[in-house]
Amino acid sequence: MKNLLYLLCLLVEIFPCAQAQTTSRMMVIPADDLLKRLNCLTEQNVQGQTMYVRNYQKAYIDQIDLRFVSGAIAGKFEKAGFPPLEDFEQALKTAQDDAIRDDIREVQTDAITQVINQVRPDVILELSYILQKGGMTNRLTFSLVAKDSYTSKVIATIANPGMQTAETDVPTLLVEQVENNLKNFTDAIVRHAADVRKNGRTIRLLVSVDGNADFDLEDDCGTTGEQFIDIIMNSVEAHRKKDSETPNGGNTTTGKRMQISNIRIDYVDPVKNRGISARDWVRDVAKEVEKACKVKVKNVSQGIGEGRIILGN
Repeated sequence: MKNLLYLLCLLVEIFPCAQAQTTSRMMVIPADDLLKRLNCLTEQNVQGQTMYVRNYQKAYIDQIDLRFVSGAIAGKFEKAGFPPLEDFEQALKTAQDDAIRDDIREVQTDAITQVINQVRPDVILELSYILQKGGMTNRLTFSLVAKDSYTSKVIATIANPGMQTAETDVPTLLVEQVENNLKNFTDAIVRHAADVRKNGRTIRLLVSVDGNADFDLEDDCGTTGEQFIDIIMNSVEAHRKKDSETPNGGNTTTGKRMQISNIRIDYVDPVKNRGISARDWVRDVAKEVEKACKVKVKNVSQGIGEGRIILGN
């Protein structure tokens, strides 16, 4: 009996990690600093704010090694027990062909947002590298950073600030370095995946009031006798993952805008069998606020980890 109990306890500890390792969906993408070196990252001023336009297609054309490096890294992760990595370059082409657009037409999403909304990977692997050729030796600088695709939180990193080598084949060099550091890297991803499966994904919610509305978030909501801010927080609490920690925020200094962070939501939609985006989750909150307060609530969420609603008359 004692041996059986010990075995059961051992299985309970091992299973979450094994399950997480075989279900985490990942995708390799070029990091911004790599895009900048390739002149594939440009700045654009939108309503007084600096936005970045990323030309990934050009990067894959100009940096011929990029495709081979990404494929080789994907192969190493498959050998480590992960499912086949999503093909970012192909997903870009699909997004372009399908002309993916959000419901809110006046806000144009960038390429990476479109792809992530469509594919919904669990982890993004941001890749950056540069090979500086010298006389007798070359210097390779590289990094592979695993980030939670919903929060952009860094999970693990493999990096070398300047490895000296006589080798000139970038894919061979990078894959060798990734393989040498793979265990600690994948262990961190597995632990993160186990946490997400157990405790849910983390998103945040931005709430704002339309500039033409004759109310703000500190006003009473309809006939409820409660402020808009309280009604919204109550709805968020009701729809967060059961038994998860209380979300942060809800306070507003202007009355026109509030932010709620650290909202835990379910890992996967049991019906559609795919990750739940912030936009999906926000729908129920938007409907409840609209019904309780008798106002229009527009769901203008963009990324999979950031929900946003706008309240108006």
